[in-house]
Amino acid sequence: MFKTVQIATATVTLALLLGACSTPSTTLDSGVLSNVENQAYREAIAHFERLQTENPGEIEAVLGLARNLRWSGQALKARDVLKNAPAQFSKDGRILAERGKVELMLGDSASGAALLENAAAKIGDDWRLYSALGIALDYQGNYASAEAAYRKALDLCPDDAAVMNNLGISQALSGQLDRAILTLEDALKRQGHAAQIEQNLNLFKDARDLCANCGSKHIKRGGSQILAAGLMGTDRESPCSPQPQYTEKSPEMVEKLAEAPSINIKVYFEFDSAILKPETLEVLDNLGAALTSGALSGYRFELAGHTDAVGSESYNLDLSERRAKAVLKYLITLFDIDVSRIDVAGYGESRLLDPANPESDINRRVQVTRLDAID
Repeated sequence: MFKTVQIATATVTLALLLGACSTPSTTLDSGVLSNVENQAYREAIAHFERLQTENPGEIEAVLGLARNLRWSGQALKARDVLKNAPAQFSKDGRILAERGKVELMLGDSASGAALLENAAAKIGDDWRLYSALGIALDYQGNYASAEAAYRKALDLCPDDAAVMNNLGISQALSGQLDRAILTLEDALKRQGHAAQIEQNLNLFKDARDLCANCGSKHIKRGGSQILAAGLMGTDRESPCSPQPQYTEKSPEMVEKLAEAPSINIKVYFEFDSAILKPETLEVLDNLGAALTSGALSGYRFELAGHTDAVGSESYNLDLSERRAKAVLKYLITLFDIDVSRIDVAGYGESRLLDPANPESDINRRVQVTRLDAID
């Protein structure tokens, strides 16, 4: 009796926290958003609506609006945005990929997979696209092809923890719980998504141990949240590239800013928006502590946003300024920093850190520069 209750509890937990494959007629559930997330998405959506009105020929505006609508749980509206986009965008690989992801969220895995395959034929080197294709194939129960898609994503972005997490989930759904557990244990050794991977790992172990012959069956009885979470996990990541060393800890920030004019910090934003990712808040907390420390509290600073060269110059200039302002808003809200101490600038792609690789992730950063002393 006790064991039965444990299995039921594990099954409910899996359904709530992971979800699983469901029938093709069921839409993907993106989960419940917090008030902060809802507000952030409202702001992002309003921005892209305004940008699209002002620049109807800007494909990044269409993509940004559709993505944020989809991420906020408004997939039907995202579909309408893509449907009504200018005709010249219809064959663009990025539009096809976004259409495919929208169809996945709406439960049409067949259309979603077809669109993603067409997008892959045009783009070819986007690892996030192949991870999304793997999710579409998982949704259809085509686990062998799904694993091949995840392997392709890992070829393009080796050791990515989010893709390895999705691969482990696929293996679990296909009845290979032992392989899934090994994959997630390996994923934990990589960088990022540790909390989600560890949660999945523990739940898979519980399912296997409590019901050795039916663990995958219990996982499949859950909802579809696992697929939406897997799509979001890779979809909102930056392009795959080696990460340079950034200044992250408060004492180091204080020391460097006291001696040198500027430092670079890595601030993670949601894709194509100025929404701060939760994992970046620790770095901003350290920055706030540094700027309010005794050694630096008597100085003014500039927060400068920088982008890579993907997209138009005007779009990147606007995005970099909005991101710098988002950092400023966080700092003055949580650390009560006098706004007159901080200047904000957005330089877009005009000051690339690595001009030889203009589309590299290394170019996307926030630069903190010490200015003059306060009178």
